[in-house]
Parts: sequence; C-alpha cells; structure tokens
Amino acid sequence: MAATNFNTENRTYRQLLGNGLIYRIPRFQRDYSWREHEWEDLWADILGTLMPPPEGEPGHYLGYLVLQTTNNRLFEVIDGQQRLTTLSLIVLAAMRRLKRLIAEEKNAEPNQKRIDQLRATYIGYLDPVTLRSENKLSLNRHNDAYYRDGYYRVNSGSHKGWSIGRFHGRLAAFG
Repeated sequence: MAATNFNTENRTYRQLLGNGLIYRIPRFQRDYSWREHEWEDLWADILGTLMPPPEGEPGHYLGYLVLQTTNNRLFEVIDGQQRLTTLSLIVLAAMRRLKRLIAEEKNAEPNQKRIDQLRATYIGYLDPVTLRSENKLSLNRHNDAYYRDGYYRVNSGSHKGWSIGRFHGRLAAFG
C-alpha cells in the first residue's frame, strides 16, 4: 500500500490561484449546489474584511481545501470545490461589471487593466503556444461547459445572454 503524504499550509485565495497552477473538480464530485444562505454567509464575511478595524476582520478563513496531485501542477479538488467555485464566480461577475463600465465609457483604460489583472490572477491565462485561453479552474462534467461559457463571454466582451442563473443567480449585485 502506497504511503499518503499530507501537506498543510495557510494560503490566501490569491496565493492559491495566482501561482500558475491548475485546479480541476473531479468527475465524481457533486454539482455546484450552494444556495442563498451559503452565498450570504460568504458575502458577509468578505464585506467584513473590507471594513476598517475594529469592526472589520483582517482576513477570512475559507476552511480546508483538500487537493490531490501527482505532478504538483495539476490539482484535483477533493474538498472545497463549492467555495472555490463561488469565489471564481464572484471574480467573473466583477469582470462582467467592469466590462459594462467600459462600455459606458467610465474609466475605460483603468477598468480594462483591472479586468486583465483579475483574469491573469484568478481566472485563466493565454497559452503562449496555442494562444488559447485556459481556465485555472475546471468544474465537473455537468458544470464546466457553463462555467467556460461565462468565462468566454467575459473574456470576449460579450455578456449578453449569459445568465448565471444556473449558479442560482446570486451575483445580481454586480449588475
């Protein structure tokens, strides 16, 4: 029987996704299923980190993220996929909102820089060989096509017709 090695570390969301690694939700994992109360709890925690002390929190503990890898580049998410997916959806919604501001000619150049930085840090990258956009996170077989479609539409500037209703429409606050 092979020995299993465990490695525990405290990492921020930026450290986790901003490092060039790829995360995949295995086929056997359940579909995305967060409901309003999970979204509200996470959103309240995020807002709490934005408040000044003493009311605000210095950071938000997301809990454990259990990963499995054979090559230290591609990681399968064994536990924590709901949180990781939700945070990615929030970033996509923020990018979509920034695209709308650009279309309204509001701070177009700085907002495009924000989109580019959000995309490169949290969502995906442009493969230098194939020049194809690659996501840093791939969802399971039932959710991935929809997630990629949302990424494509934000990436291409087209957000018409893209509803995140499949993910319970919790991001309406981003416009």
